[in-house]
Amino acid sequence: MPNALVRRLLLPLAGSLATYVLLVGGGIMYATIGNSASDGLVTQMLINAIVVLGIQIYIGNTGVLSFGHVAFGAIAGYAFAIFAISPERKAAQIPNAPFGLAEVDLTPLQSSLIAACIAVVVAFVIGMGLARSGARSGAVAATVITLALLFVVHEVAKNWIDLTRGGKTGLSFSPLGRVTLQGRGWVYLALLLSLVAARLFKETKSGRLAHAAREDDLAARSMGIHPAVQQMIALLLSVFVVSIGATLRVFEIGSINPRLFFFKYTLLTLTMLIVGGRNSVTGALVGVVVISLGSELTRYLAGPSVELPFLNWILRNGLTDVFLGVSMVGFMIFRPDGLLGSWEPDHLVIRRLAKRPTGHLSEVRQIQNRLQQDHLHATEVVVDFGGFRALDGASLTASTEEVVGLIGPNGAGKTTLLNAITGLVTPSAGSIRLDREVLDDLPSHLIAQAGVVRTFQNLRLFPALSVEENIGVARLAVAGHIVDRPQPEVELLISASGLTELRHRRAGELDYGNARRLELARAAAAAPRFLLLDEPTSGMGDLESEEMIHRIREIASLVQAGVVVVDHDLNFITGICDRVYVLDQGKVISVGTPNEVSLDPLVQVAYLGGPIGSSN
Repeated sequence: MPNALVRRLLLPLAGSLATYVLLVGGGIMYATIGNSASDGLVTQMLINAIVVLGIQIYIGNTGVLSFGHVAFGAIAGYAFAIFAISPERKAAQIPNAPFGLAEVDLTPLQSSLIAACIAVVVAFVIGMGLARSGARSGAVAATVITLALLFVVHEVAKNWIDLTRGGKTGLSFSPLGRVTLQGRGWVYLALLLSLVAARLFKETKSGRLAHAAREDDLAARSMGIHPAVQQMIALLLSVFVVSIGATLRVFEIGSINPRLFFFKYTLLTLTMLIVGGRNSVTGALVGVVVISLGSELTRYLAGPSVELPFLNWILRNGLTDVFLGVSMVGFMIFRPDGLLGSWEPDHLVIRRLAKRPTGHLSEVRQIQNRLQQDHLHATEVVVDFGGFRALDGASLTASTEEVVGLIGPNGAGKTTLLNAITGLVTPSAGSIRLDREVLDDLPSHLIAQAGVVRTFQNLRLFPALSVEENIGVARLAVAGHIVDRPQPEVELLISASGLTELRHRRAGELDYGNARRLELARAAAAAPRFLLLDEPTSGMGDLESEEMIHRIREIASLVQAGVVVVDHDLNFITGICDRVYVLDQGKVISVGTPNEVSLDPLVQVAYLGGPIGSSN
């Protein structure tokens, strides 16, 4: 396997440079062979590419749909114009500008950087609101908040006449004062830096953790990931890049008005991102090229030079907007991942360089000396859902040197107890401790970092990530939080799970059995003190259940973790558990070895429906 420096830095850089050369080279060639308008079209396309790359950093990595990035661009664009327009010109346009801004005289570079910083500060405030709203992939709240921001900024730009000159005329650089953008040197540099920033962020720790939260927010939290942190980092970086692109757009046009950064430009940039593939940096640029060429073609077809009487009903003003709308809707319905999905040029090279792990499981079993024994205590836990009591004083104790089973009829409260232990539901009463550490009221990601990690009754993998990436991101999530606990390498966990041949397969493409094994390996990658497994053999046959027994014991031994397992399969429970707790109607009705609880009359009545040998 290529080392981290090559895989996470050098190859993405090489792929980004190749993409940059193709994009810029193609643009220069088009400008050379085209007419006088081609040069301006290429400049606009490259500036749009910077803005779309900025939007991709946020939407592509977090999955949170934002309509507000163009609003951040508007803030940066106005700030840039106010700082960069000469005082003589501002005296004629906004003589009553507040805070003495009419006298400010900065260079375009200074103005651009300050404007971007202002937009980032605003983005931090909005990001706090997004975090408080529980923003996640598919969440409506985030979309509404960012859409509201777009309209608020637009209305402020229209009506704060002393600062923005209002909605009719806006601010302009000419004819007096400093000239507008000359040449494309700054555009080329900004595009290169934006492309590298977007591509490398995708490979950083924050980017990779954001991908996991994008795929499944609940599973990510249960692996120790705090999505709000990753979303904030992505938001600030993306707004900075968008702001640089916005200032270049204002400088190139030579003016700014409220319409320049409003809904039409939002539709344009989002369509570019969706068509190319929002999860791919390269796809974002492909979308820019495709939509730029398509928009230019529709403008030409709707122009006066085209005379096709039988198509007059469609070749009219607004054809470009129709093209953008149809493109967005069509791709969202028929190809939601866009043209490239999450593909990047360096992915092909990484696949070719990848080598299968040569180490065998037994070679790496010389981990650390046996760790001290830890204990997990759930004491008198009560959980109420409205008027329904799901847990009524349930207690459980487990150590890192045993496998504890949790059985009971449907609705007994087994999964609810796991949810309470891992912070997914808040108990009404009772306490949960990991040795002396109290876990009550801790969020699920901190409980996972403390060493209690779970799987789910219904599979919750990160479907767009590969097998290797699923395990790697769980390992990454707890980096820096592990104290004296063994954390096996990704290659070892892949081998221990029997997934070597599938390491590059997306998790969403796995069959059920392999997906279950991946979920177990991913949980173990977080180096837990305790693995909480919710029906790991659900839907499996007898042979698969027997194999899962060995997998669980093998992997739990690797990380020296205790196991608490919920299951309905008595053969599985008998084969794997040292002790068993039996729940019924939210209460523990029996505790003991598998044989002891199976002979308990209360268990036979409540769980088995009668004596073990009966037909029930």
